[in-house]
Amino acid sequence: MSIGTRTATRLQLGAWGAVGLVCAIALLRAVYFADDVAFIQRAGGPEWIRAGMPLTSDLIAVDPANPPVHTFVKRFDAAGDEAGAYLYGHALRRARIDLNGRTLLASDGQTGWREGFRVELADGLRAGRNELRVAVANASGPSLLQLRLETDQGTLLETDTSWQVITPHANPAAARVARDISLHPGSQALPDPDQLLATWWPAVLAFFALGASIAFAWPRIASPRVKANAPAWTLAAVTLFWVVHYLWKVGQMPMMVGFDLPAHLVYIDYLREHHALPAADHGFSTYHPPLFHVLTTGVVVLFDVSREGAGAALAYRAIPFLAGLANVGLAWLVARRVWPGEALRPSLAVAFAGLLPMNIYMASYVSNESLHAALVSLAFYLAVALLLSSSVDSRQHALLSLTLGLALLTKFTSLLLAPVIAAVVALRAWWLDGRGVGRTIVRAGALLGGAGLVAGWFYLRNWIRFGDPLVWNLDVPGAATWWMQPGFHTPAWYTSFGEALRHPFFSGYASFWDGVYSTFWGDGLAGGMKSLSTRQPVWSYDFMTIGYRLAFPASLLIAAGWCGLLRESLRTRDIGRRLVLSLTTGLVFLLAFSLLYVTFSQPFYAQAKAFYVLAAIGPLSLVAAEGLAWIPRSAAGRRPWVRIPYFGYLAALGGTIVATFLG
Repeated sequence: MSIGTRTATRLQLGAWGAVGLVCAIALLRAVYFADDVAFIQRAGGPEWIRAGMPLTSDLIAVDPANPPVHTFVKRFDAAGDEAGAYLYGHALRRARIDLNGRTLLASDGQTGWREGFRVELADGLRAGRNELRVAVANASGPSLLQLRLETDQGTLLETDTSWQVITPHANPAAARVARDISLHPGSQALPDPDQLLATWWPAVLAFFALGASIAFAWPRIASPRVKANAPAWTLAAVTLFWVVHYLWKVGQMPMMVGFDLPAHLVYIDYLREHHALPAADHGFSTYHPPLFHVLTTGVVVLFDVSREGAGAALAYRAIPFLAGLANVGLAWLVARRVWPGEALRPSLAVAFAGLLPMNIYMASYVSNESLHAALVSLAFYLAVALLLSSSVDSRQHALLSLTLGLALLTKFTSLLLAPVIAAVVALRAWWLDGRGVGRTIVRAGALLGGAGLVAGWFYLRNWIRFGDPLVWNLDVPGAATWWMQPGFHTPAWYTSFGEALRHPFFSGYASFWDGVYSTFWGDGLAGGMKSLSTRQPVWSYDFMTIGYRLAFPASLLIAAGWCGLLRESLRTRDIGRRLVLSLTTGLVFLLAFSLLYVTFSQPFYAQAKAFYVLAAIGPLSLVAAEGLAWIPRSAAGRRPWVRIPYFGYLAALGGTIVATFLG
């Protein structure tokens, strides 16, 4: 016998409570306790200071055995009779403190930097001029220092911009306050959305008028059959847009554009030359599981395309294009299962997946992100079908297990997603089919075991060779250590937003939320280029910039859609539907939280990339459809006129996105 809705609700609330507790503990650890996380807070104390350095998106290579030393120097006057003089502070990460030429502390960097230091000066201070020198070395980021000198009479000195910093191979310079909020100079030089709207408002208004006109005429001219087939017509229109974009725009795109493109090409070239997989220590991106690179190599070899030859841009990007378009088709299939017989929300789900800028631009670059997203979307669809079907058979489970295994062979992210998908699908045995907890555990184990049979060899290969199944380019034995700016984070980077609405490109320099927003609604990092001057020229960045401003209301509605589906997952009496909606909201939350959390351990400006959650495009399309449908569904019957300007707004947003990638 299946479980009742009350029991299901209690179990769901318990699961969400456990997830929330684990996430809260993880964040608290990162913010307050983890010495491997460079998260600094002033908390009423002195400023954290650092050496100045140019703003750059380059990798900064470091010899971990001999990291650069930055020496912070402060000369100050003392009476010489101060009692109870102590130095208190923190240094990222290894420090040596000298007062007037005498070493007071020499840390080895092994003790935690959060614990800090407390050094008694005793008779170290002398009357008149004193010199305090703190040499700090950090192999995983900039050298940072927070320090104060306290006596019984009060604070004698503390870190601020009056300190000098002696930097290797540079002249001494004034210290700077350690801030992780910056404004990218290239982005500031571009026109802002208001300036561009003053130029392009006729086009935006035309998009609005078209959508409003269709919304006004739709109830009068559309037959019931046309209305019922609206999702299929939406899919056809979006597919046409994708094909034109691929054949026209992607075909014109310079070959050497895309995130980590040279590193991906090294992987593909090795496969072509050696007919074998490279190891993780062969190149910057050769740690990736191999499926995407093997398939792309197959396409290139099949059509005998050289990197410099005609058609190279299309051949090398064929797999991402097909995968990105597959995301759209799978959104259509899933939405039809979740909302059978409905036109509005399935149509919105298809339009969202097809016009989501991060799906479009990532499908235009040589990257494993789109293929991984498509495989996870397929796994999500198969899971939804298993949970909503009246009966299931072993072939459906085998296909899901195979899909999860292929996803594991494409990107490490699936190691986080596969157990969740398998666990929720397995719950059907207990919650819906009444076969007990034991059968649920066996089914989940079988799903994961099958995926392991498909992909486990790759992780075993890493384990045997490197002693780590998840080795990647930051921890390959013997490889150079590197980091990117800023190399640390503060609360301000996580609690501000707005730069993406003014100057969206490279706005991840301003905050986490700006970085995510700018890469969700557009190519905010210019395809991984170091500056906007080298971005590829085939898209309309004017319309892309306008789109960031137009997308803000839609973003709020999408967030509301997640809340709406979560609420429904706790209230619907259909147990299968409960599981589907729980999986939908759970996958979106899990990937969103992982994106947030990874920025603590890898505190780089470019780490706040929304496309790291592209794998959630299947469930995210349902979330978006729920949120975007809220206004017209609420207005139906009471204020039907509201639909006219609302669909005008959606058409303006969608038309701007189309103009971006076809303009």
